[in-house]
Amino acid sequence: MTLQDKFWPKKFPMTVLVSGILVILFSLASGQDLTVDEVIQKNIDARGSTSSWAAVKTIKMAGTYVNFSDATPFTIWRQRPNLYRFDSTRLNQFMIHAYDGEQTWWVNPSFGPPNDKPVVIPSQRNFDKVTLRERFFEPIFWNYAEKGNEVVLEGRADMDDRNCYKLKVTLADSSVEYWFIDSDTFLEVGMTGDTYDFGSKTSLEMFFSDYRDLNGVKLPYLVESEYGTRYRTMEV
Repeated sequence: MTLQDKFWPKKFPMTVLVSGILVILFSLASGQDLTVDEVIQKNIDARGSTSSWAAVKTIKMAGTYVNFSDATPFTIWRQRPNLYRFDSTRLNQFMIHAYDGEQTWWVNPSFGPPNDKPVVIPSQRNFDKVTLRERFFEPIFWNYAEKGNEVVLEGRADMDDRNCYKLKVTLADSSVEYWFIDSDTFLEVGMTGDTYDFGSKTSLEMFFSDYRDLNGVKLPYLVESEYGTRYRTMEV
């Protein structure tokens, strides 16, 4: 199989009375009214049933990417089990980031020739980590243990003016993220963690909104990212 073949997408939950009330209120305030497994299951149910997600083999998403204050088109392809490709334009330069199931690749004129051919993304300074993070087909909590991730429920917290369950996720590469699940809808509201900008580690905040149903699964149609001095949006 050629690099071009690997890289390009295919078709694709009285005293005794008062005491009881206090216990309930304390439980709610501490965010432990549900277990971590119950929160995750409700999140999975909110994003679409297991059977609905299992029926989806490929996803193509297209829309507007605001990057460096420029609004340009983007396209994302995903294919089971973990193939990924992201086409975008940055500073008037067309770019591709992809994962073929084994390695990450890019077409990135910012890092020199060949400008029109896919090459392996260098792991030095963690240039490949952003693309590696995106390689999984399903949302983060689906089969999280099989992916080598650990999840701990840390109670409740406000995120984007919404009451949320706060889940600490330790990824297989030991990096840590905090995910915020809306306590009413059980959809992801946001995430805080780290990312890499031109190879330099920086703090990251992401916000997810405008969820819509698509063939039995639910996807966010607006994703906003803040890191360093940058603000980026992806609107499907």
